Amino acid sequence: MSELAGMISAMMYADGEDAATSSENLNWENPDARKIEALDEQIRQHPGHRLQLRLSELNRVMEAWVGFSMSLSSLLKKCEGDDEFISELMRNVGDRSRQDWIIRSLDQTIIAYVAALGALIDHTRSLMKLQPKILSDEYDTRTAELMKRHPAAPFLGRLRNYILHRVAAPWEFDGNFVGGNMTARVLLSSEALLEDRKGWTGDAKAFILASGEQVHLSPLLQPYLEAMVEHIVQVFPAVARANAVSIEDCDRLVKERNLLLSGGVTDGSDWEQRVAHMQENSQRRQRGEPQTDFRTGLPINRESEGE
Repeated sequence: MSELAGMISAMMYADGEDAATSSENLNWENPDARKIEALDEQIRQHPGHRLQLRLSELNRVMEAWVGFSMSLSSLLKKCEGDDEFISELMRNVGDRSRQDWIIRSLDQTIIAYVAALGALIDHTRSLMKLQPKILSDEYDTRTAELMKRHPAAPFLGRLRNYILHRVAAPWEFDGNFVGGNMTARVLLSSEALLEDRKGWTGDAKAFILASGEQVHLSPLLQPYLEAMVEHIVQVFPAVARANAVSIEDCDRLVKERNLLLSGGVTDGSDWEQRVAHMQENSQRRQRGEPQTDFRTGLPINRESEGE
């Protein structure tokens, strides 16, 4: 709260409000401090606030998984298309430290990928269980449709259990040299995957069996990434609409608090405009130009203010 109060105070003074002397300003206490503290507690406990935090956290988890997915895709592309990487992965004699480094990078990246995917699935599922039945049923229907459109989805979702709770990814590498060009595939051993007899759902096991002796990972990632992002992104507006009354009530408390913090100057709804105006005034000051009042747009006469 103190940081917000400081920023609002800075905006007030930059916009031409009378500022106290520096010593007075340091000892100043908002006369509405108790009201502000009470509102802070109301906001913290408000279901609308908690829901908005939950949605924000879900978005963070989704963005983390998207980043890990892109990193894994990029590394697989390097392993399957870069001559130096391919030659190291195919090496079976001599110094294999470079190969070990590549495999370690693959392990690190896929562990991050499946862990983040599991977190995204679990976070979304637990959020939707708290929503009205019509909304949670809608989500379950879309999830089932995604599974049908992308047969790899059940496999990728359950790969977390295998890698995080059983053993490391069973990597295999297949390389070819055709027409002067080297190509490779980074694969997962189907036989090793299926040794986990209880970890796979029927759909996931069927996908592994249909893939043959090995599962080629790289072609699966981008289509699944796009489908999952489209699927999860729909959750945010749907949940916000279903809880609009609660969110609006919480926003009302936030605006009330902001008015107290700013001495009635702003409820925070013009936050972006005020911050932009502060930046503009800072640039004006650096150029030796007069700063302007946010409300009127007129130059601020500092000499008359000091009289």
